[in-house]
Amino acid sequence: MKKILACFIAFCCVSIAQATEIAVVDFRAALLQSNIGQEAAKGPKQQVAQMDATLQQEQKALETSANELKRDELTLSQEEFQQRRQELAERQNRLRGMAANMQRQAKELEQELIESLTPTGEAALKSIIEERNLELVLNRQLSLYASAAADITDELVMRINKDN
Repeated sequence: MKKILACFIAFCCVSIAQATEIAVVDFRAALLQSNIGQEAAKGPKQQVAQMDATLQQEQKALETSANELKRDELTLSQEEFQQRRQELAERQNRLRGMAANMQRQAKELEQELIESLTPTGEAALKSIIEERNLELVLNRQLSLYASAAADITDELVMRINKDN
């Protein structure tokens, strides 16, 4: 009797574990891949491209200055050479600061974009959860392994596109 009861309890536990519907989703990617995400990203992408173009111009100008300093090194006085080298180092530091600032601004623009799209994405995700009777949805980056069937990112993208 004890063995039968233990087997019954084990069977119930296995059945419960198998009945749990679990899915994974890359919510950020779904938002950015959706039609509204693509449309909303156009402005920030242009801003980042403009910042990148400015940064590249500054890098080229800095390289030109460095090459000129190498070329003129033997004709300059020690004092003038040191002064130009110091100016070059200061320009390099400003360029590094510009690059760091550009990266920070790009991240802020993306974060603002994600925040503006999140309510739409959450509504679409909620409808998928209800339709599929999901009991647990994990962020894909947090899971060690998930089969392709468990990943609902593409389904979320299609739902966002359909609803908007």
